[in-house]
Amino acid sequence: MRSGPRQRRIGRRDGIALAALGAAVTGLITVLATGVSFGVGTNPLPARLRPAAVTTVPSSTSTSTSTSTTTTTTTTTTTTTTTTVPPAPATVRATPSPPRTPAPAPSGILPPDNPSANIAPSPDFLQDCSGAAYDDSAGCVSAALAAIDNARAQEGVPAMTLPGNWYQLSAPEQIFVSTNLERTARGLPPLSAMATALDQAAAQGAADDTDPSPPGGFPSTQWGANWAAEVGNPLEALYYWMYDDGVGSSNVDCTAGDHSGCWGHRDNILMNLSCQMCVMGAGWDSTAYDGNPSLTELLVDSSGQPAVDFTWAQERPYL
Repeated sequence: MRSGPRQRRIGRRDGIALAALGAAVTGLITVLATGVSFGVGTNPLPARLRPAAVTTVPSSTSTSTSTSTTTTTTTTTTTTTTTTVPPAPATVRATPSPPRTPAPAPSGILPPDNPSANIAPSPDFLQDCSGAAYDDSAGCVSAALAAIDNARAQEGVPAMTLPGNWYQLSAPEQIFVSTNLERTARGLPPLSAMATALDQAAAQGAADDTDPSPPGGFPSTQWGANWAAEVGNPLEALYYWMYDDGVGSSNVDCTAGDHSGCWGHRDNILMNLSCQMCVMGAGWDSTAYDGNPSLTELLVDSSGQPAVDFTWAQERPYL
């Protein structure tokens, strides 16, 4: 009978002050920019024109005088002028801009909060999945997905729906996609792409059975990394990282005497990333851990435009 996997995590928060400053400036710019559009359609209407009117204007007066010894007659002629004012044009109201689509509301449990207890996988997919080799069989995937859905239900998060091309994805791509599915289900932005340099770092971490880190010079403001071994499918690792990562779990950084690493894998997956461009690397090695699979993921909030090899935009049509 298989036992739980080995797993370890490490997190770095380099440049958080810089990231916070950038977020504050971005927020100010957003407020200033959006403030212009507020109230569209509520500007004061143009002043109304006077209605058409008839005005009487006295003209010059002509006097005709007839003289006789007895009578003087004075005749005054009055001319009436009519002035027509054109009708007021129809009032044109500003067309309001279309409403903005609100960002998904956060749901479930988000850092710094964590689940109160581990949730044992139900069904126990360890009986359906091989821990000695990559296992993407229908039985393994179905059991792991059912366990994830059961744990999500206890957290108040909707069930996970895998993309239609799941079985065509490589193991690293499956790590990327399933991680994003956990983020977006809770209202967090997805990682936009797999960065080539991070994939290489993650692959090396998987080969070395350790958490990877961004290569030197890679632009980043914060990052986190996860590692797991003796699991045959990325969904198995995802389950333990997200739902069975506290005291008493297979998390080697979480012990009865030291809780500092408890739920660390979950915290990394659900990091609050600014995503000016947030990218990921994923690695899989079939035999690195004593002949068993080893896998890693590396989540990075980047401040640059790194080369990428697989994007979330490519995957969205299959969701």
